[in-house]
Amino acid sequence: MSKSLTVLKGLAGLARLTGLTGLAAVLLMSCGDPPDDPIDNDVEPPTATVSIAVTAIAADYTAANFEIISTDNYSVRQNIIPGLHTDNAVRAFNGDVYILERFGKDNVIKYNAKKTAVEYQEHIGEGLNIQDIAVVSETKAYISCLQNSGLIVFNPKIGKKLSTIDLSRFNAYAGTDSAEAYPFASALAVYGDYLYVACQRLNSLFEVADTSLIAVINTRTNAIVTSIKLNKKNPASMDVLGDKLLVSSSGDWSDVTATSSGIEMIDLVNNENLGLIADGGAFGGSLGSVIFVSQSKAYAAAMTANWTTDVIEFNPAAKTVGAKINGITDGSGGLAYDGSKLYIGDRGDNGAGAGVAAVNTSTNNVERTIQTGMPPSGVAVIKAGNTL
Repeated sequence: MSKSLTVLKGLAGLARLTGLTGLAAVLLMSCGDPPDDPIDNDVEPPTATVSIAVTAIAADYTAANFEIISTDNYSVRQNIIPGLHTDNAVRAFNGDVYILERFGKDNVIKYNAKKTAVEYQEHIGEGLNIQDIAVVSETKAYISCLQNSGLIVFNPKIGKKLSTIDLSRFNAYAGTDSAEAYPFASALAVYGDYLYVACQRLNSLFEVADTSLIAVINTRTNAIVTSIKLNKKNPASMDVLGDKLLVSSSGDWSDVTATSSGIEMIDLVNNENLGLIADGGAFGGSLGSVIFVSQSKAYAAAMTANWTTDVIEFNPAAKTVGAKINGITDGSGGLAYDGSKLYIGDRGDNGAGAGVAAVNTSTNNVERTIQTGMPPSGVAVIKAGNTL
């Protein structure tokens, strides 16, 4: 396989697992970006105490929008933000939704779900390829960049970049003649006064390279405290419950066995890697999104050999992998948990039957799939007092 084809395959896989669909579309399909249509704030207020924020991307990756599902009656409000960039991520905090327009845009959109209004759409730089946002207070958040060595310190209240934290010490092969220009910072997670930054440490062709690690930042001082080495490479997703952190790594895209992929557990009290729970081979594919339900139950998305994604239960404490959730056609559209139900963005079969599946975590049965206007690409739970 040629090097260029390997890169394209890897980026397409990354799109399926982590929502980087716009990047894959640009490279694989040469599709133009949708027009920057005006943002439509003329929508009905939500009635649910808990709602699901959904970014949705057309099956052919040519258009995207933002939708909200009410969990009271599973009604869907579509086209809240028409013309959304097709490479995006969605997060929620205290009733607010943050949408990152990633590769080629580098915009942060804040949507106030209580007021049903977009508060800002802020451009924060050029060529950053922003990846994730972690809100730690009303006036402080952090934004990771895949193609810049600066971790952005951001004021989410007013939508302004405050400063950056230099992560260049974590660039792949830093200090050598082979050093890369940035550490490929991706997923973010928060525990107490500390921020955890997944550094993929890829090379310029988006191939696995140096040892991946988690950089630890003191959010009171913005100082780098330490770093935690990972056993697997290319971390794509993290989730915190109690004093434990799950890290899912996608590994080498050319690895058909998926054994270079895996899920690890981090002890956040001592910032210690407790080791591998299981590799991607045990899940049947390269791993993407991961989410805790309890210390003994979690779920992971695994992209299979046929390029669709299964969602599989596993036990982090016992380090055992269970069965996949039946009734999910392509669970690459994100995972979210509201304390009761697991929500899976099911992109369906070429968009057919796509929507957000509500799963009973006691039985792993899909109770219903709420149809969305476009296939979901990311999901987040909106409720008072929730965190990322």
